[in-house]
Amino acid sequence: MTHFAREYGNALYELAREENMEETILEQLGLVKDCLEAQRDYVRLLCARNLEIDERIRLLDEAFGGSLHPYLLNFMKLLTGRGAMDYFFECAEVYRTRFNEDHGIARATAVSAAPLTPEQRQALVQKLEEISGKRIELDTRVDAALIGGMQVDLEGRRYDNSIRTRLERMRRTLIESE
Repeated sequence: MTHFAREYGNALYELAREENMEETILEQLGLVKDCLEAQRDYVRLLCARNLEIDERIRLLDEAFGGSLHPYLLNFMKLLTGRGAMDYFFECAEVYRTRFNEDHGIARATAVSAAPLTPEQRQALVQKLEEISGKRIELDTRVDAALIGGMQVDLEGRRYDNSIRTRLERMRRTLIESE
């Protein structure tokens, strides 16, 4: 994370917290992030120095005016004016991290060989909440190379019960015993 993103993401979070708008801004940040990820050319346009700042700001007003909280729209205008709209994604991540810290939320990523059923997902969330003592936001991915089992990353720690890892351990044990 860059210093710029930490400074601006934290500033946006502090403003939202002072006004008791953390959740609203977080939701809108997620929507804007999804929109901008799908339209990377638009982000490049907002950073284009060959366009006048007023023109880039007008583009933001046309796209988001009236649909975003003024704090978030003004934040985006500030980044655009500084030619730094490409830092938006990092700023949003800093904001989310601060929100999660203040609200007792931990993010976890589970990678499994096959998609998790809703029941498996719920059971995993409950177990991770017991382990961490926090509310869990779970992202899931599928990686058939795991063969079976699962890898879970939670608060900087990896829990690995994949068949691929178990086979690798067995292979190392056999090699070492020769």
